[in-house]
Order: sequence, then C-alpha cells, then structure tokens
Amino acid sequence: MDFDFSPELKQHLRDVREFLRAEIIPLERDFLARPFREILPTLTAKRKKVQAWGWWAPPVPRAYGGAGMSLADFAPVSEELGRTPLGHFVFGCNAPDIGNIEVMIQHATPEQKEKFLLPLARGEIRSCFSMTEPDFPGSNPVWMATTARKEGNDYVINGRKWFTSSADGAAFAIVMAITNPDAPHAHHRASQIIVP
Repeated sequence: MDFDFSPELKQHLRDVREFLRAEIIPLERDFLARPFREILPTLTAKRKKVQAWGWWAPPVPRAYGGAGMSLADFAPVSEELGRTPLGHFVFGCNAPDIGNIEVMIQHATPEQKEKFLLPLARGEIRSCFSMTEPDFPGSNPVWMATTARKEGNDYVINGRKWFTSSADGAAFAIVMAITNPDAPHAHHRASQIIVP
C-alpha cells in the first residue's frame, strides 16, 4: 500500500496549516479567557470561510454537505487541525458532532436526517452525546443503568447522565440507554436515542 500523500493533499495540508497559523491560533487567547458564546460569532465567521473554501466537514460525504474525504486523507488533516483546540470546530469535524453525524448517516430515518443530520452537518446547530452516568463513570457502552421504554411513538427515558460532551448550546442529544435488558449479548442491550 502506498502511504505517500497526493500533491493535492500536500497542498491542502499546507493551506490548512497556514490558515490555522494566521487566523485560528491567534484566537486561542480569547477562547481561554472568555465564555465560548462571546467568541462564537468570530468562530462562525471562520467556519463560513472554511465552508466557502470547500473543506467543511472533511470526512462527511458530499451528499450531506461535507468535503467527502477518505479517512486516510482526513487523518493528516485532523492531525493539522489538532494544533489548536479550535481547529476541528472551525472545520466542522469536532467531537461529538462528527461522531453523531456518522451514526445518523448510517442509522437515522429520513425524517431524522432532515431534522437533525442536515443542519448539524451544515454547521447550523450543535449536538451533544450523553452516555456517562454518576454510578458508572467512563465511556463503557455496556456500563449504564439509564433505561428507555417505548410508549407509542415515543421513548420514556429514566436515569441520570452527567459529563455530557458539548451539552451547552446543543440543539439535541444522542442519549445511550438500555432498551433491551434481556439481550443475550451486553452490547445489544443499549440504543442511541435522539433527544431534542
């Protein structure tokens, strides 16, 4: 297998590095000193630049508004973005949004894709992910007590979550809850439920 970067990817990496150096890294002082909501307008303007540039949400398929990069090409881009705590956010590939996008591309209904996935992939809203519980610290997907019971078209969730990644300002959460407690395999007990 050839692991050399294409000339196009090499140029893109140089462009990303320069963009971060010139426009994003100088924002870090404000990011660390001020509430996120105060610097969000500046970050939103930078995100629009990235979108206009055509490199928004690099690993997200073009059909969903991303750049459609392969994972192999995205890996060195992600490494560059990691030079600043703002890099992945400005490029629309920060956690937990990117993970939630990937899950919804694979498993969401057409209605859920329209209501949640597309606005998230376009950077119009933010999401959060809720798995960790006070009595089960960490991120083990079989280690939880929260349950979800189907009632009609809805689920009733009963339990406690904490340390929910990116909850502040999120338009929705993807919540892990036990929906099939009698499943023969522990990894088949839980489901991910979108909670607006």
